[in-house]
Amino acid sequence: MQITTIIPDVISDEIGIWSIPDDILNKVLIRLKPGDLIRAAATCHHIRTLAASIMPCMKLKLFPHQEAAVEWMLRREQNPEPLAHPLCKNFCTEDGFPFFINVSSGEIFTGIAPTINDFCGGMFCDEPGLGKTVTALSLILKTHGTLAEPPRGVDIKWCTHKPDKKYGYYEFNTSNCSNNLSESKRLMGKNVVKEDPCSSELSHNGDSVPSTRSSRKRGRLVDPGLSPVNMHVSSEKSPESCNPHPTPATQVLKVTKNLKSVRKNLMDAYSKDSVGSKRKRGTASELSETWVQCDACRKWRRLSDGTVLDSTTAWFCSMNADAARKTCTASEESWDFKTKITYLPGFYKKDALPGNEQNVSFFANILKDNISLINSETKKALLWLAQLPLRKHLEMESVGLTRPVLDARATTGKGARPYFKLFQAFGLVRKIEQGVTRWYYPSMLDDLAFDSAALGIALEKPLDLVRLYLSRATLIVVPANLIDHWTTQIQRHVSSDTLNVYAWGDHKRPPAHILAWDYDIVITTFSRLSAEWGPSKKSVLKQIHWFRVILDEGHTLGSSLALTNKLQMAVSLVASNRWILTGTPTPNTPTSQVAHLHPMLKFLHEEAYGENYHSWESGIHRPFEAQMEEGRIRLVELLRRSMISARKADLKNIPPCIKRITFVDFSEGHAKSYNELVVTIRRNILMADWNDPSHVESLLNPKQWKFRTTTIRNVRLSCCVAGHIKVAEAGHDIQETMDELMQGGLDPSSEEYQSIRFALLNGTDCIRCRDWCRLPVITPCRHLLCHDCVALDSEKCIECGNNYEMQSPETRARPENPNPKWPVPKDLIELQPSYKQDDWDPDWQSTTSSKVAYLIDKLRSLREANMKHVHSTNITIGAGPATTSSYQDDDNLQTRLPQTLPDKVIIFSQFLEHIHVIEQQLTIAGITYAGMYSPMPLGTKRSALTKFKEDPTCMALLMDGTAALGLDLSFVNHVFLMEPIWDRSMEEQVISRAHRMGATRPINVETLAMRGTIEEQMLQLLQDSSACRNMVNKGAGGTENEGARPHRSLHDFAESSYLAKLTFVKGSNTACMDQK
Repeated sequence: MQITTIIPDVISDEIGIWSIPDDILNKVLIRLKPGDLIRAAATCHHIRTLAASIMPCMKLKLFPHQEAAVEWMLRREQNPEPLAHPLCKNFCTEDGFPFFINVSSGEIFTGIAPTINDFCGGMFCDEPGLGKTVTALSLILKTHGTLAEPPRGVDIKWCTHKPDKKYGYYEFNTSNCSNNLSESKRLMGKNVVKEDPCSSELSHNGDSVPSTRSSRKRGRLVDPGLSPVNMHVSSEKSPESCNPHPTPATQVLKVTKNLKSVRKNLMDAYSKDSVGSKRKRGTASELSETWVQCDACRKWRRLSDGTVLDSTTAWFCSMNADAARKTCTASEESWDFKTKITYLPGFYKKDALPGNEQNVSFFANILKDNISLINSETKKALLWLAQLPLRKHLEMESVGLTRPVLDARATTGKGARPYFKLFQAFGLVRKIEQGVTRWYYPSMLDDLAFDSAALGIALEKPLDLVRLYLSRATLIVVPANLIDHWTTQIQRHVSSDTLNVYAWGDHKRPPAHILAWDYDIVITTFSRLSAEWGPSKKSVLKQIHWFRVILDEGHTLGSSLALTNKLQMAVSLVASNRWILTGTPTPNTPTSQVAHLHPMLKFLHEEAYGENYHSWESGIHRPFEAQMEEGRIRLVELLRRSMISARKADLKNIPPCIKRITFVDFSEGHAKSYNELVVTIRRNILMADWNDPSHVESLLNPKQWKFRTTTIRNVRLSCCVAGHIKVAEAGHDIQETMDELMQGGLDPSSEEYQSIRFALLNGTDCIRCRDWCRLPVITPCRHLLCHDCVALDSEKCIECGNNYEMQSPETRARPENPNPKWPVPKDLIELQPSYKQDDWDPDWQSTTSSKVAYLIDKLRSLREANMKHVHSTNITIGAGPATTSSYQDDDNLQTRLPQTLPDKVIIFSQFLEHIHVIEQQLTIAGITYAGMYSPMPLGTKRSALTKFKEDPTCMALLMDGTAALGLDLSFVNHVFLMEPIWDRSMEEQVISRAHRMGATRPINVETLAMRGTIEEQMLQLLQDSSACRNMVNKGAGGTENEGARPHRSLHDFAESSYLAKLTFVKGSNTACMDQK
């Protein structure tokens, strides 16, 4: 037993907590809820040390690298200290005067050294498969119940959304805060508001700031006896103010400046004795009701007798004591219009002074709620209404009033004007009499007049106030296919009833206060993030001050260097802490990898580089790409303080990943299909002035990069699936060729004439090498040659030695080649017919491929091995759990011993056509499989994943890149990559679905490539680092001719080289494989 290390202040013989061994204390602390663990940690330093490594309510123990990550992330979320500006260098004059120069902008500073504020959060970049999801959940549990810290200087309004806790919100003027962000972030304090576990009280570290907020609520009928009282609520609550019912009824009714609760009084005479009294059913003069408006749905609710409200705070339907109307979806109750109205917001007693402060707030809130309706016409109408003289008010009260300038003959057929809605919201009544719009006072007013003076004051107030709900929630943004992954991980690894989770994946718009206050975790998708963006769009996500925002697979922000909707929306979110989770921070692009970090830094609100693109470009990006040491040093310093990353190579408890490449030979049919595509490409390049990249129609021309990229994809696809080129009937061009041959002496009635014509239409054997050629080349001397043979000599026929008519480079009268490189055989090129070629068409429905044939043989062998193992060991479901990992699942497959697990296989392809062929052949072979690929619906993907996990007979999962992120398939022990993957980061993501924590067997990864094709060229290039560097250096210098091309991978630079080296392949009846 381990002894305790607690040292009591006073040594005595009494038994106390210091007598309990640490291992017992640890077992007790593990079972505590997050709030209880916080209480225990507050007792003494030693228990705080013990509690630091405990993840409350987690069903598993974290690995050391996960514990270290949680500890680092907690530090990043605590009080950040100012940092020296990374781009400012200090200097000193000869007489000792210090100054500083910003090496990026050249700005000179004197006095105190320039500093920046560090952000709270960072990039969590463990390699794929190392448990980032569980680590993030542990971080959430460690800070469970912690409230987001608002900017300093704003007034916090606390309200009781639920009886057990206090909830708050604040408002600020967006005109003083660019994009609702920068000022908020600069003012952000890190003295985090935490809920006191012992009570519902909240403590807030900050000065008391008087409230200046006005409610949006629109009173209908309220107590005329209410007098305006300026109530200010301190952000620091006294013990009395934290009472569940702190405010007496009289105070609720007195506080009407904010119009938070309104009293609907249907009495002709008001008596204070009726305050809070029961609803009387006698005469109309005895009827008294209290109504309140929901801040979310804007519906009015009648309160039950005796209900006490705090008029200075928001009110929502969820606070209603009436169970039938506790949600915003419940219908609104009606009220009686037949009684005299003794008080109405927007109006004032005729014997009182106009310009009532309550009415000013009332008008300002209506204008703010309808700011989208305010155009030039609306402004004129509002000014007209605000400047009405007394006689016009009397006219409006009696016979109605028209707008002579704008409203003349305004009929309903022309549609309502935007300001109509505002006037009606003010309480005015619109009637159309003889085709003319007239405005009236509401009926049944008791000595009330419209407060035009208050409207004039309201028009001078700012209307761009934004309300933000302070939240304890963490917003997690994920790719659409990972919502189930997160919810499953929460259910599996977190104790039940610990976290309230809301998964927002549809088009429903939940109320902002519900998202902010009712949930601990809100999960949504990047597509939802994009859809919610809009400069004037009031997204619920932007109405919440989140405690934390996490972007899972956050590298997708940098996948495009353009300013996308999801990036703008992510940056605009208000949060105390920001995190990016990704195993591959940048794509595997050789020239601009570091450029893809900037969108992520922008989301993190990194002050030096993320919010200043010029500093990023001049301080890191350009120096780094120029291989300058200062660029590397600054980047390393930035990443050292903002990024953490664990590598699989450093962990000893993950089985090895065995990778090998298998080169497959073509079958006869597949080889013919591949060669058919190759010949069209080589014909294009050869006939474009004999492989001259300056020819405008050549695939080697830098400006033809779009056509070249499509061609490369077709070649790669043809390595996987047999297909054909659709060559349209080219009879007219062929006839022109035949006419030119006739001018050269060919007899149209001869057998040679018919033979040449047939060969040009249908293909023939090369007269020299006897190889079949679908599109042969006809020479002026009437020899039919394949492309390999005709390319051997550009000056004369390789068969008979007849010289061609050459065109020298000095002849520049050719618009198709403004800069010829060498002499070309003019007569040979011009003699060839122009075939009208459509796109390459994969014929997957009627053919297989050499790769699929190899795959089926491998899967059959694995299936037979599985069947033999099942019969020999008599596997029973539910065997003892594996003990080598703390990342245990409850699934049957995951809880078996390694030696009893059946073989499970991932089959990955980037081409939908290839996936169709694989599916077809798996079905024919009787191999049970599941598919997860685009454009498959999300529900179908979920069913397929469940089938693959739970059905022991389903041995294969067929997937594409859309399913390569986030899935935990640690029970898989074979991965087949059906073609080489260009982006190594994508390849790592695919392999990490199986090679991850929780795996108990070695992972065999096999990449299939066709011998003698572009795939073999790709793999050779990747294995030759010097060739990669040369290719990049050579290609980077020619990018100026390629127009607006997106960011390039290593293989983009090698495209021309790939096409220039394309060769024909030989087929065989039996495919041969080489492995390495």
